[in-house]
Amino acid sequence: MAKIVPPMNFGLVEDGFYRSAQPTELNFTFLEKLDLRTVIWVGAEEPSDIFQSFLESQGITLHNLAPQVSLNPHFPPAYGDTDIVRVSGQYHLPPLPPPTEPLIIHALTLLLQPSTFPTLVCCNLGRHRTGTVVGCWRKLQRWALSSILEEYRRYAGMKVRVLNEQFIELFDTDLVSITKETTAVA
Repeated sequence: MAKIVPPMNFGLVEDGFYRSAQPTELNFTFLEKLDLRTVIWVGAEEPSDIFQSFLESQGITLHNLAPQVSLNPHFPPAYGDTDIVRVSGQYHLPPLPPPTEPLIIHALTLLLQPSTFPTLVCCNLGRHRTGTVVGCWRKLQRWALSSILEEYRRYAGMKVRVLNEQFIELFDTDLVSITKETTAVA
């Protein structure tokens, strides 16, 4: 019997809309059970080849919204020595910036199309970039900001990024076009 293991930071946002970290081979049996139609990748780098191959083999449409140039400091181009900060004897890289406004608008526009459901939104760890998309989705749903940020923090854990929270707070939902066809989804 195959093990059914959800991806790290997996969660149900609402019926047919899921969030998670990038799935690995261990999670593929679980994903098959979701009958996904679409994956929206919002990571700072490309999804893994194994994950992309799985999606192709399952006939799942991948919307890869990763930037053309990697934002991940662990991939080239590397940070210079001046970018590395020493804290309590350990070296820390500065956090990645929040996703761009066009990326969020694109992701939300895809999520507003009923034809994309069931959908999984994911990034490398399923915390910050995915959490920002979900937070802006909640703004579209007119959730209270305190509830939106509580949900973001639940997945971010001790690694909360104030810039991502600020992005969610300041995101202008009027930039997202909601039509009669999409109001049933939002």
